[in-house]
Amino acid sequence: MDFNKLKARQRQDEISFGVRASLKAPTIKGNRDGDLPYEKIKRWQCVLDRNRIVLGLNRLGILCLSLVLIFVLGACEDLEDLVDKPTDNGQSGAYKLYESVGIQISGRSGENIQFGDYFSDMTEVWSGNRAAGDGTGFGDFRVTLPVNIEVSDSQDDTLIVKDIFGDNKFTWQRLESLSDQARRVGGVFEVDMPVLIRVSDSKRILIDVEDIFGDNSFTWTVDTTDTILDVGQIVGGVGGPFRIAMSVTIEVFDSQDVEVDVEDVFCDMNFTWNGGAQSSASFVGGSMGIEMPLTFRVERSERVRINLEDTAGDMKLNWTAGGSEVVGGPIRFDVPTNFIVVNSRDVNIDFEDQAGDNILNWVLKGQGQNPTPPQLNTPVTASTPAVFRVIDSRGVKINSEDFFGDNVFVWKGPFPQEARPGLDVAVSVWAPTTFEVKVSQDVNIDAEDVYGDNVFAWYPPNIDQASPLPASVYKVVGDVRRDVVGSDSVIIEFANLNKGNQYLWGPAPE
Repeated sequence: MDFNKLKARQRQDEISFGVRASLKAPTIKGNRDGDLPYEKIKRWQCVLDRNRIVLGLNRLGILCLSLVLIFVLGACEDLEDLVDKPTDNGQSGAYKLYESVGIQISGRSGENIQFGDYFSDMTEVWSGNRAAGDGTGFGDFRVTLPVNIEVSDSQDDTLIVKDIFGDNKFTWQRLESLSDQARRVGGVFEVDMPVLIRVSDSKRILIDVEDIFGDNSFTWTVDTTDTILDVGQIVGGVGGPFRIAMSVTIEVFDSQDVEVDVEDVFCDMNFTWNGGAQSSASFVGGSMGIEMPLTFRVERSERVRINLEDTAGDMKLNWTAGGSEVVGGPIRFDVPTNFIVVNSRDVNIDFEDQAGDNILNWVLKGQGQNPTPPQLNTPVTASTPAVFRVIDSRGVKINSEDFFGDNVFVWKGPFPQEARPGLDVAVSVWAPTTFEVKVSQDVNIDAEDVYGDNVFAWYPPNIDQASPLPASVYKVVGDVRRDVVGSDSVIIEFANLNKGNQYLWGPAPE
């Protein structure tokens, strides 16, 4: 494809992909090295589609068949470049991707198979002067991308998957040529990306997955040349609804000698909403909802090792404006975790960071144009139940750490002292933990930090200048239940439920 033409397409305001990235490795010939380039996959799918249509239309007659073939063959020629061809449906400045990635390996033996870079290494910039009307859709980001990785009836295979949606840079910038009604920094951010990794009826399998959705950068900003907006009003505010739905399920059935290594599912990303140092906004930061249920399941298997690090973590989110009427929005984390081992031997599960090590900042540079102090809207709700279940198994070791921990939330003012009473029950956490071991031997479960070491700070000049808030600011509910029946040599260790958390207000009293 001509490089200049590709770059021109990437500059269009709306990008919508239409190629289904579903790969069934056994049916693709001539790729025993496992390297399946994306262009070859598209051509392969076109050939299948042509053959199916031709066979289905034979009974319609020569005339009808000829007309249909002209249309279909032309469409297949276009499909060759469809992944590179953005389309515009009139909603300028929005990114939309509705796709799926399906990797099925069956009947393979002794192969090294590699996949990766499906929707990665993109750089997209949208300028606000292209937006029409009231700017509806400008700054929206919507991705629906289920990922299924399945290995069955195989042995001695290595499967490497890297960068499904990663290393991308997206920038939306507003320019002074916009009318006042169109000035808004940020839009809806939605990611729906369930992940399933399953191994069944296989032996000696290694699956290495890295960066499913990671290392991306998202920026919504007012351009530095926009001097008018720098002292004006941003209609609609800075930021928009932020929604993440990403269940992660790792399953091993009827298999032996399996290793699954997953690192960085939704991680290592920067989000920046910048409304300008002097501008005023209706609000800074919209509502947030993060749903990331995690399930490990091993049944009727032997010698299984699963290593998962960073389901959702190491992210930085920053909302900034000169002044605002409202700062923040309702925040909810729903991150249940389940470990299930049934009728299996020699299972080792090592898990770290379900939703941790994230930094979220809401920052006001000054009072702006608003005559009244900003209102805090800060409810944070977290649901982090953890269940460990081992039944009819031997030699099971589960080491887990940080289900919801090491996060930093900062709302930086100025806020009036009158805002403090409104922070009662600003943080609400439900974090029960259940250990269930039945008819099993040699079981060792070590769990640490279901909810702990988080920092919540309102109006701190610096974290070390803030003072602790009373216990009325937070409510943490979560009991620990142990149920060991008919089992021998069972060790269960649990530490730090609601330990090390800080709830602060600044500046510190003189």
